[in-house]
Amino acid sequence: MSRIGDTLAVLLPSPGETALLTACLQAGARARDGWDRWCGAHEASEEGVCDYLAATRTLLPLLAGSVARNGIPMGHQVIAYLRATALREDLRATRYRQIASEALAALDRGGAAALVVRGAVLAATVYPQWSLRHCHDLDLLVGTDRLADAMHALERAGWLPLSPAHPRAGARLQHSSGLEAALHTRPFALSYYDAPFERFTRGSRVFAIDGVPARAPSPEAMLVHVLGHATYSSSRRNLRWVADAWHLTAGHPDLDWEEIVGRLEAYRLTLPVWVLLRYLAGLGAAVPPSVLACLEKRAATAGWTAEDVALGGGYRGIGSDLGWLWRSPPSWRGRLRVARWVLAPSPGYLRSAFALPSAWLVPLCYLYRPAHYVAARLVRSAEPPVEALPTDFGRQALPD
Repeated sequence: MSRIGDTLAVLLPSPGETALLTACLQAGARARDGWDRWCGAHEASEEGVCDYLAATRTLLPLLAGSVARNGIPMGHQVIAYLRATALREDLRATRYRQIASEALAALDRGGAAALVVRGAVLAATVYPQWSLRHCHDLDLLVGTDRLADAMHALERAGWLPLSPAHPRAGARLQHSSGLEAALHTRPFALSYYDAPFERFTRGSRVFAIDGVPARAPSPEAMLVHVLGHATYSSSRRNLRWVADAWHLTAGHPDLDWEEIVGRLEAYRLTLPVWVLLRYLAGLGAAVPPSVLACLEKRAATAGWTAEDVALGGGYRGIGSDLGWLWRSPPSWRGRLRVARWVLAPSPGYLRSAFALPSAWLVPLCYLYRPAHYVAARLVRSAEPPVEALPTDFGRQALPD
């Protein structure tokens, strides 16, 4: 068992969220039991249930489909709300596919090879219907040598740049509808999780969006990408990573798990992704026990830097809320580990987190971090609650 396995529980959905995910993803009695458990934790009127569900609205098309398949008993108002949400997502998905296919055609005309990652490729290849996977933007992975070509191709197609192209940060553009496209030059935002473009894209495959051909990572790479991204991104809280990984494992029963383990080891993601895969297995996803056992052994040998990076990803994914991270471990040993990460993280972690060009700058980071935590706490306490505004392709409260 890893020394920080319980501390990394901050990466996982809550019991109530797990009940809702069970209702969305499982079949028969298990789905109905998940809904019963979720309702038991949210005793409310039908109107109140709809309000609670609105907080996880990107999962609602999945829940609507599960109600129809599994005969989950619900009140008429809740069912009407789910149907309306599913209809809106279906209309939205139709428009999204049109825009995405036009963008891919523009990239092809411009000779800018790009891989489609996350939302669009998952919706097109592993979900039963496009509308079951809410796609907030169009994520594309391009080599640094093709970044400028990809940006120019989209600009010629009418997309407006939101940021200049950068070899490490990539670029963002916006369609006239409000939909954004992200051009990534690295699979993972944290530099410690090193996945060279050529290695990550090995084994890529062709698929199509409304007849327009495109390339996607292999299913093994897609699963590693979904889980790796979830270890540090704030989008983890919208729970789509669980549904994505669930449908990937269900849609590809022939996954090469040896390759997945090898990729996790090569990209230094073994520790945090083991925690996520263990959760998925408990939810009922098809994760082989032998794979979990292998990853657990490797996670137990993770060094201080790997542990600190995993904790840093958890901290980043919960909105840099140190209090939440402190309360997450169920044991004082886990909390002491969090305290050590705050007060005396490993030099390797600091060099990675701050992209330091030289080791002599590390002592300055030890002085900076306490002030940073205090400032972040003051900012959060002063911020008013943020409400999401319903727009066609506007940002959700928990963006992807």
